[in-house]
Amino acid sequence: MRIEKKIILPWSAVILWMILIFAFSAQPAVESAKVSMGITAMILRFFEHLAIITGVNANLVGDMDHLVRKSAHVFLFFVLAMLVANAFLKTGVKWFKAFILAFIITSSYACTDEIHQIFVPGRACRLSDVGIDSLGAIFGLCLFSAAYWLNWHTGFCFSEKINTAVCKLNVLKRLRTNNE
Repeated sequence: MRIEKKIILPWSAVILWMILIFAFSAQPAVESAKVSMGITAMILRFFEHLAIITGVNANLVGDMDHLVRKSAHVFLFFVLAMLVANAFLKTGVKWFKAFILAFIITSSYACTDEIHQIFVPGRACRLSDVGIDSLGAIFGLCLFSAAYWLNWHTGFCFSEKINTAVCKLNVLKRLRTNNE
């Protein structure tokens, strides 16, 4: 029996994303803090460059680090939920069932992720993080659901619109390069 690529690719993306989440969770607290502080400092420097904020210092980085860490939780599980829902849809599961199953799997993975962190030096299992992860899953599924509904009911295809926009940007870049 031949398993089609349209089934293997979406589930492969889910597994790879879960491995990425696991890798982040496996980082000891000290290493994780260095990464998030570096990202926080980079974001703040970017905003300073845009003149939105002034005077990036260690205190500001420290204050913003908590927000960046929790935003990372939301983002990682936002993406995971969309990947799982997509994989179920590609497998032939009806949309409502796919979204319910995607939420259950994503939230369950959030629980196991927090349990995993008990065994990582300096990390802890936090129920609040499971809630934040599940909230990210809900946001992801809402966005994915809206895109799915638009595509199903109106024929609006995001991938076509994105490809068209990218092509137009490339044409503009070439025109600008040729004019210089």
